[in-house]
Amino acid sequence: MKLISLFLVGTLSFCGVAQSMEIYSKRAGQSFAQLPTVPKGGTLYTRLMGNPKALNGWLSDDVESRNIVRGLIYTHLLHKDFDTGEYFPALAEKLDVSKDYKTYTYTLRKDAVWDDGTPITTDDVEFTYKTLWDEKVDAASFRAYLGPFQFEKVDALTFKFIVENPNVNTALNFHDDFFVMQKKQFAGTTDYNKDKAIIQPVSSGPYRIKSFSRDQKLELERNKNWWGYKILAFKNLYNFDQIVFRIIPDTALAYEKFIKGEVDLLEMNAEMYGTRVKGSDKDKFGKGAGSDKSIWADHFKNEAPSAWTYVGWNLKKPMFASKKTRHALAMLIDYDQIISKVYHNEAIRCVSPFGTNTPNTAPEQKAKAFKYDAVKALKLLKEDGWEDNGAGQLARTLDGKKVNFEFTLRYNSENPMRSKIAQMLKEQFKKAGIVANVQAMEWNTLLSEVDNRNFDAIVLGWGAANLNADATQIWHTKSYDNKGSNYTGYSNAAVDALIAETVKEMNPQKRFKITQKIAALIYEDQPYAFISEIPGFIAGVQSRIKSKKWVMKYDTQPPYWMFYTQ
Repeated sequence: MKLISLFLVGTLSFCGVAQSMEIYSKRAGQSFAQLPTVPKGGTLYTRLMGNPKALNGWLSDDVESRNIVRGLIYTHLLHKDFDTGEYFPALAEKLDVSKDYKTYTYTLRKDAVWDDGTPITTDDVEFTYKTLWDEKVDAASFRAYLGPFQFEKVDALTFKFIVENPNVNTALNFHDDFFVMQKKQFAGTTDYNKDKAIIQPVSSGPYRIKSFSRDQKLELERNKNWWGYKILAFKNLYNFDQIVFRIIPDTALAYEKFIKGEVDLLEMNAEMYGTRVKGSDKDKFGKGAGSDKSIWADHFKNEAPSAWTYVGWNLKKPMFASKKTRHALAMLIDYDQIISKVYHNEAIRCVSPFGTNTPNTAPEQKAKAFKYDAVKALKLLKEDGWEDNGAGQLARTLDGKKVNFEFTLRYNSENPMRSKIAQMLKEQFKKAGIVANVQAMEWNTLLSEVDNRNFDAIVLGWGAANLNADATQIWHTKSYDNKGSNYTGYSNAAVDALIAETVKEMNPQKRFKITQKIAALIYEDQPYAFISEIPGFIAGVQSRIKSKKWVMKYDTQPPYWMFYTQ
């Protein structure tokens, strides 16, 4: 799953008359600090769908790699309290924000060190900043997301980020999206993108890389002397001495290994949950953490924005350039059938790229959802020039040539739910005289094809959108360039203008209203066919894994940093 910039909720309070923004409050971090003391030690076995592309702040652009980087390998400047959505000091012990929201002055902790014992200083921050803005580094999506800003070193522990115009990302999202990397480790590198350090980073977080065996496993070991344990909020987190990520692309195989006890924690899809946990294997599963069965599972629902699934159309292809055609395609999709048969009714309809049930989407947007209507779809297609070619297939003239309505629909082979969706779409489009040739591809190969814009249509997903949503990374016209995340080639001048407003608007309620307009315009344009969202997450757990709290209000994945074993 590709990611939309760090998919977690963040809220900040504002001081109406103060000289600066109140970034963190006294209650921030208390949700963690108030967790009871639990034993440290033991090993957690969990799963990765594929080999990590990188374990690096700027090169990890898929959700699974990013989740290892975030908080485990690197420590955020400020960390997020997942029950309140507020930030608390982490790598930076202090942040001052100027009254005009243009200057952000961070002070690093004096006792913060890399896991090789080297102090973390502003030299590392400066190196990280220069790396991000080096056009030769494959970090286009993050450059688009974080936006332009200037770096100024004050002393060994103090630095400033300065923006020409107030920017919501720098103000609200930057603190846990800018990862400081060690300068020394990259000394003398000739190609940052291929340096061995991108997969064997020096850690600033609670875990370091112990070993990586391609196609087998990635092992992390806890840094027992991590400086972060001095922070009260972290004292009762990161309890396992080792976290072993077994690399298991095949979802069915991962499930079988979980059943056998070879995987302790398995994030499940709705199909597995519906057909196995609540179906054929229901007698094997306990009803909760306190049951006498060895395994249990649950759909952990909370208030976090949801991950969502879509079909992306390559708008640079003449076949998909017309909005009327895309509307027709949207009406040929039987969403209820997909949610029932693929998601076993654990999902909801997606009608927005920013979370259907969040304030970023107007309540009335749900009423505008496209519905399955083959008759109306065929009428739109005819109006748009598509006609039967005499052999039961639609065709029209594009760029001076008669072409059949036929395209390749790709998905990642490791995801059986996307396979089902692709096959269902193939059959639904076939009834209208449209040929969709379904093609499964290995995850990293598919990502490469997407980055190079070598696709017709794709079934993919994005992680949960940030509540402080910035549409720049995926939806701004300029984000198509340099392998940016706008790989469908979407372009709408009105959306670009509204995005410019949102990144300047510091009032959350006003920003929600603007983002609602953006969501409505994007949904109307249908550069994606928006399919579904799954609230919260679904996970299976071995009963030997314990926790005093299994989910927080804004968790978007199993919070194993709170878990422990006896």
